[in-house]
Amino acid sequence: MTKKTLIITKSEKENCNLTLWCLFVTVALALTLIGLLGCRPKSVKRVDRSHANTVPKQFEQLTRRIDFSEIDFGFPANPQLSRKQAEDDLDELERLLENRYSYLKLKGVDYKAALDSIRLSLGDGIKRISFGYQLTKFIALFGDGHSRVASPSVHLRSLCSGFLPFLIEESHGRLVAFKPDRSSFVDPNFPFMRVLDGMPIDSWLQAAGRFVARGSPQFLRCNSIRNLRYIDCLRKELGLDNSRSVRVEMESADGLQTRKIELPLAKECPIYGFWPRPETEIKNLEDIRVESRILPQNIGYLRIIASLNEPEFLDDLVEVMNQFNDTDGLIIDIRSNGGGNRAPLRALFPFFMAGNEPPRIVNVAAYRLGTRNRRKAFEGRYLYPASSSHFFQTERATVARFVTTFRPEWVPPPGAFSQWHYFVISPSKDKRYYYYDKPVVILMDRRNFSACDIFLGAFKGWKNVTLMGQPSGGGSGCRESYRLYNSQINIYLSSMASFRPNGKLYDGNGIQPDVVIEPIPTDFIGKTDSILQAAIQRLHKQG
Repeated sequence: MTKKTLIITKSEKENCNLTLWCLFVTVALALTLIGLLGCRPKSVKRVDRSHANTVPKQFEQLTRRIDFSEIDFGFPANPQLSRKQAEDDLDELERLLENRYSYLKLKGVDYKAALDSIRLSLGDGIKRISFGYQLTKFIALFGDGHSRVASPSVHLRSLCSGFLPFLIEESHGRLVAFKPDRSSFVDPNFPFMRVLDGMPIDSWLQAAGRFVARGSPQFLRCNSIRNLRYIDCLRKELGLDNSRSVRVEMESADGLQTRKIELPLAKECPIYGFWPRPETEIKNLEDIRVESRILPQNIGYLRIIASLNEPEFLDDLVEVMNQFNDTDGLIIDIRSNGGGNRAPLRALFPFFMAGNEPPRIVNVAAYRLGTRNRRKAFEGRYLYPASSSHFFQTERATVARFVTTFRPEWVPPPGAFSQWHYFVISPSKDKRYYYYDKPVVILMDRRNFSACDIFLGAFKGWKNVTLMGQPSGGGSGCRESYRLYNSQINIYLSSMASFRPNGKLYDGNGIQPDVVIEPIPTDFIGKTDSILQAAIQRLHKQG
C-alpha cells in the first residue's frame, strides 16, 4: 500500500483555526444564552389579591425611602424599577412566604399589611437598592436570623461611604469603644460610649435594630450594636445630616466624668473578626485549624473557631481529644463561632458518653413542604424520620419512646410541613474513642448561632458539663435561596422549624448558659480574658 502525505498550506491552516474559533464562540454564546434563560423562569408565580390603601403605624418605618444617589453602584446593581415591576416582586415574595417559608406564622406578623405598606411607598417607581433596603427591614420582622436579603449590593455595608472609626462591644450594659486593631480603647480614660452626634445611643440602637431579625433579645442586641458601624446609613434612617466626621461623648469607668471628641469617619469598614484572636491569622476557611493546648493545673483547652465538616478538621478534633485523656478537666471554647456544620458535634459528643449510654436526641425538626432538596439538606444535618433505616435499633427505640412525650412550644401549621425528623447521637464504637468523665466547661457567647446553637443544646444539662458565658443567638433554619424576578434581589428564607428535645424552639430563644458571665472591657483589647480565667478557676475547684 502506498503512503500518502496530507499537506496543509498556511492559508488553509489559518482558515481552519478561524473556523474552529468561530465555532467555539458560537457554542459559548449559545451556552451563555441558555444559562441566562434558564435562571429566569418562564412563568413567575405571584399572589393576586386586593391591597390596603393605608399604612398601619407599626409599619411606617418600612415606607422610608432613602436616597443613595451619592454612592456609585453602577447601572447593573441599581437600575430603576417601574412601579409595576416592584409590585410584581412584592406579590412574588408574598407567594414565596406563604408556600416556602417555615416561620411565616411564628410571630403573628401581619405580612400582608407590611407588604402593602411598602407598595404604597413606591410612587412611580423605585431604585433597586432602595427597594432592597425596605425589604431588609420587612424580613427582619419575622425574627428569623437565617432569613434576609442576601444580595451584597443591598447590605448596609455597601450603602455606606463612611464608617465609625472604631468597634463597639457591650460590658454589663455599657458600650465599650476600642480601636479596630484592638490595641487600645478609643480613649483609655473614657472607655464607654454614650452619645453619637448629640443623640443618645439608645436611639441609634433602635434604628440599627430595624435591620436585625427580631429573634432572641441577645441576638437583636448584639447585632444592633455591630450595625452601629454603618453610621452613614443610620444617619439617613434617622433623618440626620451627613458628615465626614462623628461627634462622640465618652464616659469614664466610674460614670462620673464625660469627654466629647470628634473623629473622622473611616473609609473602610472596621471588622470584628474572630475573638479572642486565633493563634494564626485567618484569611479564609482553609486557614482555620483546631487549636489546643494543656493549661496549667492539667486542664485541656480546645478552641473551635468555626464549625467545619472537612475530614482533616474532624480527624484533628478526635486526635486532640486523645491528647486530653489524662487531663483533670477540659475547656471547649466556641466563642465567636457563628455556626456552619454539625459535624464537629457529631465527632466530639461520643467522647462524653459511656459505652452503655442510651442514644441522645439533640434536635427535632420538620421542613416546609414544597421546598427543594430538603431531604438531602436534612441528611446533611443528620436529621432522619423515625422510620429511617439510618437509625440503629436502639436509636429507633429511643425515638419511639421520645415521640410519645414531645410537645413543641409552637406547632407548625398542619399540612404545610413534613413529618418530624430527629438528630440522634450514640456512643461510638470507633477504637479512637474513650469516655472522658472529667469536668468540662464550654465557653459561649452571643455570636454563637445556628450549628453552634445545636452544639450547645446537645451539651446543655449533660453530666459533668457546665455552659459558661453569655446566651447564644438562637437560630436553626435551613435556609433556601430565591431571586425575585424583576429586581433580581436574592432572598434567603428558612425552610425548617427546629426544636430542642424539650420542645423549645432554637429561634427566638437560644441556649442559656449554666453560669452567666459578662466580659469586662479589657477583654476586648486582649489585656485580659476574664471568661477563660473563670472557667479555669471553676475546674480547679472541682478538681
